[in-house]
Amino acid sequence: MLTVTREHAFNRWAYDAEAANRGGFFCLWLIVLAFLFGLITLSSAQPWLLPVFLTMAYAALAIAFVRSIQTLRDTFNPLCLIFAIGVVRHLLPAWLILSGIEFPDQVRVFFQAMKLSDDDWRWAHALALTGLLGTAAGWYLVQPFRLKGGPARLNFSLVPGVKLAAFLGMLVGFAALAVFLVSNASLDVISSGAFRETTIQTGTGKYFFMAYALIAGSVLLSCYYLANGRTMFALVPVGTATLFYWVLGGRNRAVVALAAGLLLLWYRHRQKNGWPKITLRYPHYVIAPLIIVAVLFVSYVGALYRGELGARAFSEGLTLRGLWDYLQVSIFTDLGQLHALAGALAIGPGVLGGQTFLGSLTWPLNKIIFIPGRSAGVYIVETLVGFVTPDDRWAVNASLIGDAYLNLGLRGVPVVMVLYGAIVKMLYLRFRQGRVHAAIYVLAFICSLQMSWASIEVWPQALTLLVFTWGLIFVGETFFNIRRRSVTH
Repeated sequence: MLTVTREHAFNRWAYDAEAANRGGFFCLWLIVLAFLFGLITLSSAQPWLLPVFLTMAYAALAIAFVRSIQTLRDTFNPLCLIFAIGVVRHLLPAWLILSGIEFPDQVRVFFQAMKLSDDDWRWAHALALTGLLGTAAGWYLVQPFRLKGGPARLNFSLVPGVKLAAFLGMLVGFAALAVFLVSNASLDVISSGAFRETTIQTGTGKYFFMAYALIAGSVLLSCYYLANGRTMFALVPVGTATLFYWVLGGRNRAVVALAAGLLLLWYRHRQKNGWPKITLRYPHYVIAPLIIVAVLFVSYVGALYRGELGARAFSEGLTLRGLWDYLQVSIFTDLGQLHALAGALAIGPGVLGGQTFLGSLTWPLNKIIFIPGRSAGVYIVETLVGFVTPDDRWAVNASLIGDAYLNLGLRGVPVVMVLYGAIVKMLYLRFRQGRVHAAIYVLAFICSLQMSWASIEVWPQALTLLVFTWGLIFVGETFFNIRRRSVTH
């Protein structure tokens, strides 16, 4: 009888990777066919093509979703999470809006101010699907040929010096966060949750970016605990960082550390168990809804905290009625962001001329020399709704798809989304091969998800976070590790 060892488990995954090469080409051609048909449908603007395209698109995305889980044995692989976010941000609102559901009053007033037509909603639905298909096409264009010899173990290893460097990084990040807070508001905003309403003072932005050391240090510390078998303490650092960042009122930024810690815990568990096949069992039918409810609850409490309730949101947020009322509105204007794509279509393609990408990707060079930059989300609101005063500026989440459409036109959407999918796939494969450290991967991937659902404008923050993470690893492996050795000898 053959004894299944951890080594055999890695070999079985390598065999699945070879099967992914063969089956991946089928998914690739299916995705590319639907993707090209979507571009034809959008460019021709023929309504009779929409039902055909929608059928092809949903079938291709469903097959790609299932196939990625089967071959990679990873429920939280990037393609699945990108698809899940796409459903919540764009597809679910499209299903509800196009089915003729009645909007809540505040949603109806906002959409009327944007002056969006029924055609804008229909074509926004098609544009969202085309963007997801482009991401999937880029994903399947990168085939894992190099995995035939079997992937290496995931790289969780950190020397003891990194533990000290990570702890100091958390202290530096916390200090910078505190200075940024008190430089722009009083400590009362901690209980009121009104920090997002304050005006950021000139010269305090450096403290905002330095505060990312708190997230980087917490994730590295969690990774160190997991690598050394101290699972019980693994989520303490990232949970602490999340609570500290919660004061700023930005939920997307606050949950980065916690989400990274949970991903590290998932991958450590999968590697420890030898990457068994993903099969639906009874616990999955219970765990999956609980995860969805937890995500919705965090979003709801965050909205209450930065609204009128402040710290009382943690008690007020426990009511199911309040959660249901929040969902009825947020599925259209908070969790859901289809109106941003509909607004981009109403404005027209390529009007920003690449300024959003140029201004974001050249950071921090654009702080030294003049490089034009323009926020796509702000431009949508400014053009369709307008601002009461110049200081009263706010934005919608244009998403990477909307950024590509407003900056580069319809032709730019396939270029940007295919490139995005390919880069994410290469990052994931290098992680699975052990060539990219687990802590760096989870942070880079979460940042890429933020670009997908929010905007390319998160690039400066993503770059800062990754530089801090690499820097703390470098300091821990050199300076602090050398000092530890000298003390030992």
